[in-house]
Amino acid sequence: MTVMTNVAFIRPEMADMIDPASLLPSPPVKKPEWPEQLGSPPSIEMRHPNELQIDDSYQRPIDTPASQTLIKRIARGWDWRKCQPLVVSRRDAGLFVIDGQHRLEAALMRNAHFDRDDIRFIPCCISTYASVAEEAAMFVEMNRVRKKISLLDDHHAAVAAGDEDAIAINRIVTGAGLKVSRRTGSQSWVPGEVAFTASIGKIARKHGEKVCADAMRLIAEAFPGEVLNAGASVFRALTKLAVAGEALDHSRLFRALQRFDQKGWASFVLDIKGGGEDRALALRQALLMAYEEAA
Repeated sequence: MTVMTNVAFIRPEMADMIDPASLLPSPPVKKPEWPEQLGSPPSIEMRHPNELQIDDSYQRPIDTPASQTLIKRIARGWDWRKCQPLVVSRRDAGLFVIDGQHRLEAALMRNAHFDRDDIRFIPCCISTYASVAEEAAMFVEMNRVRKKISLLDDHHAAVAAGDEDAIAINRIVTGAGLKVSRRTGSQSWVPGEVAFTASIGKIARKHGEKVCADAMRLIAEAFPGEVLNAGASVFRALTKLAVAGEALDHSRLFRALQRFDQKGWASFVLDIKGGGEDRALALRQALLMAYEEAA
């Protein structure tokens, strides 16, 4: 039986012209080396809150008003579906919490309130560390790499959860023919997207949806096809004019907006170091000047 190979037949007179090494299969591409794993796999255990301790040498203080408010909110609305395992170090002296101090204090607070073990066990991811310094380094690393949810991510999640304020913001934006962006960086915005959901929500709660909806429609009409780089400041300036009750002609205000593109309006607030309120006031003044010139 003839066995076929993937090497082509070579005529004798060509044998001296071919490098034998070229007939060998190519060596596999070597992947870049990765460092070895660190530490040992943790154990997942259910532990009573009283078993867990806090090392004040590197943990943040929790006696501040903000921390106490957070702890009370967790305790009063305890939901096991939100209770991620605490990151814990196993020492000779016992179990010490690296990450999850607020959840632990909330569990202890519930137990004290009910005068019994309302929270009998809490999930823990327990590892062994070489020293307290290594624990502290892990604490720093975990808190530095933790990504805070953006306002836009929060908005879209709230819409999916049925939050009335978030749904109202969507209604205002889409009613103007625009949509809420999913991108937080201004360099990645595209025309027709709105990223200033916090400003819309704040003004809608204070002055009603109509004020916001009228401003959004003006913006959509005045800047079609433009990235709304100055959208938040223009929006807040327009709503300030509406709330002040100034009887401004709609078509004249529209012409005033068209005096500059978005980059032009943004130039009025580039040097303002204050917050959004200072920029809104400056742009309101610039808009009134453009309104007078648009007569």
